[in-house]
Order: sequence, then C-alpha cells, then structure tokens
Amino acid sequence: MKFRKIILLLVIAIIVVAGYFGVRILLHGFTTAAEPSRLETIVARAARNFAIPRKARLEPNPWKPAPNVLKEARESYIDRCAVCHATDGSGQSNVGRNLYPRVPDLRLPQTQNLTDGQLRYIIRSGVPLTGMPGWAKPHDEQSDDSWKLVLYIRSLRNLTNEERTQQAAAISPAHYTGSASCQKCHAQIYEHWRKTPMANVVRDPHESPNVIIPDLSTNKIAKFAKDDIALVYGSLWKQRYFTKIGDDYYPEPAQWDVTNKVWRPYFVPNGADWWVPYYPPDNMQRPTGPTCDGCHSVGYDIHTKKVAEWNVGCERCHGPGSEHVAHPTRANILNPAHMDYVQASDTCIQCHSQGRPLTVPIEGKYYDWPVGFQPGSNLRDYWQLEEHKLGETTFTHFPDGTAHKNRMQGNDFVQSVMYRRGVTCFSCHDVHGTENYAQLRKPGDQICLDCHSPLSLNGPRTARIEEHTHHKKGSTGSSCIACHMPKIATTIADVKVRSHTFAFITPDMTDKYKIPNPCTTCHADKTTAWATDAIRHWPERSPWRLQ
Repeated sequence: MKFRKIILLLVIAIIVVAGYFGVRILLHGFTTAAEPSRLETIVARAARNFAIPRKARLEPNPWKPAPNVLKEARESYIDRCAVCHATDGSGQSNVGRNLYPRVPDLRLPQTQNLTDGQLRYIIRSGVPLTGMPGWAKPHDEQSDDSWKLVLYIRSLRNLTNEERTQQAAAISPAHYTGSASCQKCHAQIYEHWRKTPMANVVRDPHESPNVIIPDLSTNKIAKFAKDDIALVYGSLWKQRYFTKIGDDYYPEPAQWDVTNKVWRPYFVPNGADWWVPYYPPDNMQRPTGPTCDGCHSVGYDIHTKKVAEWNVGCERCHGPGSEHVAHPTRANILNPAHMDYVQASDTCIQCHSQGRPLTVPIEGKYYDWPVGFQPGSNLRDYWQLEEHKLGETTFTHFPDGTAHKNRMQGNDFVQSVMYRRGVTCFSCHDVHGTENYAQLRKPGDQICLDCHSPLSLNGPRTARIEEHTHHKKGSTGSSCIACHMPKIATTIADVKVRSHTFAFITPDMTDKYKIPNPCTTCHADKTTAWATDAIRHWPERSPWRLQ
C-alpha cells in the first residue's frame, strides 16, 4: 500500500511538472533565449545524476594530477569541450549561452561536488536531450581520456569564500622563499621553468662565466672588461651589461645585438621614455633599480635596493610563498589561473607594458615599473599604461594605437577582441616552459586554430584555411601569425617582435599612417595599391574593412 502511494505521488508530481511546462510553452513558445527556471535546472540536474549507475559513480580515478597529465588533458579539453564550456570552464561561450538547458559552469560546486566517477560517466555517455555529447566508443573502456579530463575539470575549481579569506590572511604575513623552495613539490614544472628566458634574464658572470655572448675585446663603442660586469641582462635579442657602484647597478653604454652580432650604443635619449628628463644624460647616473630591476627580479625592495631573487621566479606570479611552502594548500598561494581574466593578465602586463606609476615620483625617485603591485591586485591601482592620441606617431605607438616598440605586448593586447572576450596571456603562453618559441603552448599557427578552425564561430568563416588566406597551405601567406601578428615592434635596431592586437593591418593603413602591413612586407616588390586591389577581389572580404 505504501509503495502504491509513492508511485501515485510520483505520477502526480510528473503530471504537475508536465502541466507547468505545457502552460509555459503555450504562453511563450519554444526559445533557447529564455533563461531556464530554477525548477527546470534542479529537475534536469537531479535526473542526470539519478541516471548515473552506482558502480560508475563510485569508480576511482586511476590517474593523478601530474603536470604532464594536466597538460595533455588541457589540450583535449580545448579541442572538445571549450567550444561550449569556454576555455576557463565558465560556460560563457557563444554556443554554451545558446544551448537549452545552459551548459554548467564547471568551476562551481554543482559540478565540482560530483564524484570523479560521475564526471567521467557524463563525459563518456553524454546527457540526452541536451547539447552534451558522449565521447566514448562502444565496448571500449579506454577509448577516450575521460579520466584525465576529470582531473583537468578539477583544476578549474574556484576558490571557496572560506579559501579566499584564508588566502588573504596567509599572503599578508608571508615572505619570499625563492624558486628553489618550489622544486620539492613541483619538480617537473621547476625543471621546465629554469630553462626558460624568464628564469635566465639576469645572470652573474662570476657564477656563470659563459653567459657573456660576444668577445668583449671587439667592443669599440665603450670599453669595459669582464671584471666590470656585475650582472648580464638578456640573451634573446640583445645583451646588456650592468656594473655595480655602491648598492646600485648601472648599465654600460654598449650592448650586443644578438641577431646581427654587432655592438651598438646603449643610451636612452631625450624624447624617448617618459622618465628620461628626470635623470642626468649619463648611464652612470641612471641606476637600474628604478628603471629595470623591479621587473627582472622577485621582491625588489625600493628601500634596501635588494631583491629576494633575480629573474622572473615563481613568486613573481604566485606571490610570497613561505606559508605555502610550510603548509601547501590552494588557500595560501596565489594562482593567476584562478583569477578573473583582468587580474590574470595583469600578472603579465605589469612588466610587458609601457607606462608609469600612478604616483610620480615615489619617495623622490622615478620608477618605470609598478611599485607595490602584487599578483591578485588590480594593476590599474598602481600603473597607468602609456597614453596615446589617435592619429599621432609617438615614441611608443603608431597612429592607430598599435605598438611599434618592444615591451608593449600588454598595451597591444588590452585593445584586442580576444582580451575583451576573456582570453588571457596564458591561454597561449605557458611561462613554466615549453619546447616552442616564446613558451607557446603549441607552435604559433596551431594554437590559433584551437579557437579559429575553419567554419568556427570565431572565424575564419571558410571551409578551409587556404580559402581565408588565399595562399597555399603551409606558406608564409597562409600563416595566422604572419598576418595577424606581424613583426612591427622594434626591440633593437632592425630586429622586430610581433604585434599583439591581432588586428589585420591593411595596405590602406600603410598609406595613411605609415604602419607596415603584412602584404607588402612579404611582397616587398609590390605596391600598397597592388595589395589593396588583390584583396578587393577576395569574395569573402568586406570592402569596407579594407580602409
């Protein structure tokens, strides 16, 4: 009798719910634009969870969240899941926001509180009557990497309010311990990082005699000896040499052009950086502490003029780590991956941008880096990006606002559509180290195609890349970065680095504003008129975007 009552109540509940949805449909019709009601969300989630077999939900994950496993899982997630769930798991994608029911925010407790077995079952089997596909092959338990994907989804989890409170309390009294202290628990990441340019931008030639690239005796610009060099800066495009006087470092007036293998003068003239008028026109009266060292070290102290660690170490991005080293938890260390897209990118932009502190001077000195900023803070409270007036060519900008000087990746990036859509610097780069140029997660064009594959909602809107580029596949003209990230920002002499606005610079802009465009830069024997006419005949191009 009791069982019959339960069945009867269930039937009545189903009739009531069906009637409710029937009335809604009659009144409002079908549309995925409407936000699902709370009742619908609860019922859909409960039905999904109820349908997962007990055996599956209790199944343990055979994998551990090692860096190589998470890296592999991230690639799988970007390839299969990000189109709906977004790269950060938020579900704020064009597809995700237009599915009904909405895709869940993978960072929230409603997903994170599921067992590993439940998550894996959903990934493998999908969810009927939603947009969630099943990824498993029939009768093949190992046909996918769903267990690894579960670990990656776990890594997306937001900090709880309690953890955020603990984090704020832990970071405040914490002190720097040095990158070597991270090695014990993060050995694989540490080994990759220590080989990166970030980890080797500043070196002591007395500890590493081979760091000096050129033969110093060939320097005819301004003679100095090896014993005069306290620190060596750089190795990719240029190498500079700092001498020590008292407790300050000063740049020697000659630098090595690594690309062209020649010596060049080093002196910042009037009309260049904003801080120049505040220092005498003499390198030996321009200490690197205010102008350089804050970005090339961890924890530069403007009072003692000492650093916690030279180079861009772990704590430059993760904050002081003493509490975390003593008691490792998510709640006592900063992780840009768990910040919003603005704060996350600010971690990089603090040094990869031209600007000036909001307070000038600071205790009588003029600093060319954001004094006081810590990851997780708002950079705008410490740093003002270099201003630019449209139509003017300045020391830093072309007339359209694109950078023509190095160390302006941040100035470029914040103008881009990608930044406005929540893409972060580390969506493309992994500063912990990769085998690719500029620590890219994948080789340049490949990483672009993760989000911009043919016919994707993000473009290009052609069936094949060649139809978009009108160049042969694999050629320079068919390269994403060649057209959307041209090398137009000067780092030294004629050595250029890539723009980060990701905008296509038209030949017409070269005529109007003298900004180099990728067409006639590659086809150097052709004119801008030729390039403009060629593009006009590409059928999928709007003629209004060529000007």
